[in-house]
Amino acid sequence: MVSDVCLSGAVVVTTHPRRWMVRLDPAFLALLCLLDLSVSWDQRPGGLPEWVTPVYAVLGYLPLLWRRRFPLPVLLIVVAHALLAWVVAYGYVPTFNVWLGLYAVAFHCGRRAAVIGLLAASTQAALNVVDEVRRSEPAVRSEALVVSAVLGTVIVLTIFGVGRWAAWTVRQQRLVAELAAAEAITAERGRITRDLHDIVAHAVSLMVLQAAGAAKILRKDPDRAQEALHHVDVLGQQAIGELRRMLGILTDGTEKAVTDPLPGLRDLDVLVEHMRTAGLPVELDVTGTPTALAPGAELSAYRIVQEALTNASRYADRRLPVQVHVRWQPAQLEVRVRNQCPVVRRHSAHPLSTGRGLLGMQERAAAAGGRLQVGPQPDGGFLVTAVFPLTRPPEPAAPDGHRTPPSATEPPS
Repeated sequence: MVSDVCLSGAVVVTTHPRRWMVRLDPAFLALLCLLDLSVSWDQRPGGLPEWVTPVYAVLGYLPLLWRRRFPLPVLLIVVAHALLAWVVAYGYVPTFNVWLGLYAVAFHCGRRAAVIGLLAASTQAALNVVDEVRRSEPAVRSEALVVSAVLGTVIVLTIFGVGRWAAWTVRQQRLVAELAAAEAITAERGRITRDLHDIVAHAVSLMVLQAAGAAKILRKDPDRAQEALHHVDVLGQQAIGELRRMLGILTDGTEKAVTDPLPGLRDLDVLVEHMRTAGLPVELDVTGTPTALAPGAELSAYRIVQEALTNASRYADRRLPVQVHVRWQPAQLEVRVRNQCPVVRRHSAHPLSTGRGLLGMQERAAAAGGRLQVGPQPDGGFLVTAVFPLTRPPEPAAPDGHRTPPSATEPPS
């Protein structure tokens, strides 16, 4: 569809009317023209043939087909047509076409163009007042002047006000939609930032630790150094694979991006093994029966554990194991990562730290409907606790329509 513009160049509302509205527009204008003729045409004998007035009326409604595209020019043409009716079609005072043109200007145009349209329509309203006084008996012309002037002014101002209010309503709806879109874009950018941080920071931290360890034992134990460098290569390949998958999703889903599964709690064993290979002792404890999580919660839980272990690789005391507890409870999943931090490292920033790890974990937990608690413990440890709600599957329905109670031997869902 074609966008709406005004003569002044100030566009307030750009609409794209639906196809059925465009198709029915000629029929609507034809009916409006017939109604206008029946109301505004005084068919008293005149000097012109009777067919002149209907033809002239049709010519006054044809420009309205373009009222959405050129509102103000169409209104000025319609008003000029109404003023010329005194000469071309005496006894016919066009009205409805001017009102429709005024509404289009009030709805589509800016303030300056709308005021010009209001003044033009007021000129035609004044013409209606003159015609009404001319048709009235001499004894009641004063009353006819007052009534027609007040009524015409009220109608013109009402049409103008309704058009401006409708335009304001559309602008507000578009503003709300734009704000919602901006919030969605901001949320998506935050999600991308968190993913990039988790993928890159985790891989780079482990690669640096492995490379540093290999450098220390390169001459003493070449085999272990070579194994550590091999792990660096594996970590780099995995990081590139995850980045490729994420970029594929951002480019509207390649086949690989769609088919590759996202990391989840089932991958914790692999994650823990990588950390152990990097020299960080990790203990993993999983209790309870796994069940369905809220959408996005499993990925968030995995990323939180990953980030907590990445931070532990930078700050934790390597003489003591990092404890990872995954507890499946009847209504929630609780993930806890606890490590012991040496006193000299508790308040110092690590060179590999990005400063966004804890904030990213909080945002992930909140986005998945969970909650996160982080902080030092009285015994010198550092604890990260994340809790996510579980999603219960629907209970099977019995043949009589009632839901079947769960069996006593079934695990809680």
